[in-house]
Amino acid sequence: MNLMEREPPMEPFSVYDCSLARQAIGQSCSNLRELLMLLHDVPDGVLEHHMLRCPLEDYFELYEFPNDLARWCWDALGDHVIGEQLGLVDPYRFASTADLRARLIEILEDRLWNSDRVPWCRPGLELHLLTSRLVAYDTDQRLTTPVALAEAIPHLSARSLFFHVHEARRRTGGQSDDFTLWLEQCDVSPTLLDRLRAIDFYFLNLGQLRHELTTVFGQCLLHSTTTP
Repeated sequence: MNLMEREPPMEPFSVYDCSLARQAIGQSCSNLRELLMLLHDVPDGVLEHHMLRCPLEDYFELYEFPNDLARWCWDALGDHVIGEQLGLVDPYRFASTADLRARLIEILEDRLWNSDRVPWCRPGLELHLLTSRLVAYDTDQRLTTPVALAEAIPHLSARSLFFHVHEARRRTGGQSDDFTLWLEQCDVSPTLLDRLRAIDFYFLNLGQLRHELTTVFGQCLLHSTTTP
């Protein structure tokens, strides 16, 4: 029996989309010391917005850094050392926001301790801190087979990819994306599941993520259904 003939899982895959409701908290910083002081006290939602939800911002794909703090330190402060260090912090690898906060504070404290001066930005380039809420909604699109999911990936909105990969990792404590969770109900190759889980999604913009997903599905699923 090939994949096209296998029974679909009990429930189809429900495609969700999402949008971001942002709110300014009335605080900003213009140098590295001010950023450090704010990181001690800002609500968890501020860290989540600037570290996890950056891919939903329109400007995100113009930068190589995966979070706002790294981008701001590199561009506005001109501190490439701290920019690179913050850019390597993957928030999905921390058990809690408190652990993430502690790591960010540690990095900034070390940088300030070893710096001869405190980096400042020019007027107008301050980092204005935001918090946000993710609003998800059902698109009513249903996918009933693994092949249907694979064929849909190139056409899903970028925000759907964020919801089903980034936000899913948050919902599952960093364990899995929605695609893999659903495919586990199907009789698919373990290689496909392993390769989907191995995608280092946090360090990709959503266009790159789509490319990676399309490549993995194509190599592990679509090609196998057409090969005699």
